Amino acid sequence: MSILSEKLKYDPWEAYQEIADVKIVLHCSRYWMLSEWECENMSFPFWRLYHSRTGGSFVTFEASEHELTNDKLLLIPPYTSFSTRIKTLKSIQSESIRGVSIKSETEIDFYRQSGMCDQLFVHFNLGYPLDKIKAGIYEIDLSDYWLNELMQIERDRLEAPESIGFLSHIKITGLISFALQHLPAGLWHFPVVDKRILNVMKYIDENLKESLNNNELSAVANLATNYFARLFRESLGLSVQEYIQKKRVENAVMLFHHSDMEIVEIAFESGFYDRHHFSRIFKKHTGFSPAAYRDKIRRG
Repeated sequence: MSILSEKLKYDPWEAYQEIADVKIVLHCSRYWMLSEWECENMSFPFWRLYHSRTGGSFVTFEASEHELTNDKLLLIPPYTSFSTRIKTLKSIQSESIRGVSIKSETEIDFYRQSGMCDQLFVHFNLGYPLDKIKAGIYEIDLSDYWLNELMQIERDRLEAPESIGFLSHIKITGLISFALQHLPAGLWHFPVVDKRILNVMKYIDENLKESLNNNELSAVANLATNYFARLFRESLGLSVQEYIQKKRVENAVMLFHHSDMEIVEIAFESGFYDRHHFSRIFKKHTGFSPAAYRDKIRRG
């Protein structure tokens, strides 16, 4: 009896196979009832996915309005600037988000009768370059299968609002994958970036808390420092340090939205070792001081 090699048993193909690096990073998923959802210039460095059984809430992008309904998902890429509203009888003069948590299916009907709308939302990231898709509001039609899956995801959020377990995580990431597959194919066109620069970008993402000087990063790329800096700018249109600054602010924004850390902790976790420097850079990129940004989130 002849013996096959371990290599052949592992993969009988000779040709090397390139595999796209796709990683869904889930930040949060919640299901609640909305009474007010009046917002302008909603723009964040993460994807947002919305669904509603009841309808009656709306998202507007570039004068095109989309209603959240039971038969579709709304998928919004990072840095899409959009506004929101809810169908309501009373006039709301300023930005406002108000809602209540729900614990059972019967509560949905109770609150719906008072004019409130249910909403499932999911926040996530895919990483570069998949987060660089064209801004817009994308509608994805739902089959009976995915309507059933959504019902289960929403029940999970009702039963365990403060945690996302293994099976629930699998269902949510499956829903995200389904939505991404149904985006127009022409959207997925990205600039070709040198693999050495991509390796550095990944290294930066994984080491934001470190000092990250050009000499260290050029060693990661295995390039001379000056050539590395020039190649990085040519690839991304930003200097190395400008890119690092941008990523640190994005990380801080994520933590403001998806953690209960104090401002000084967020600064440290994002690679800023001086609160004054953090405040100056954060305001430069967002238009808000860290304290004002946190207050804006808490006020809705």
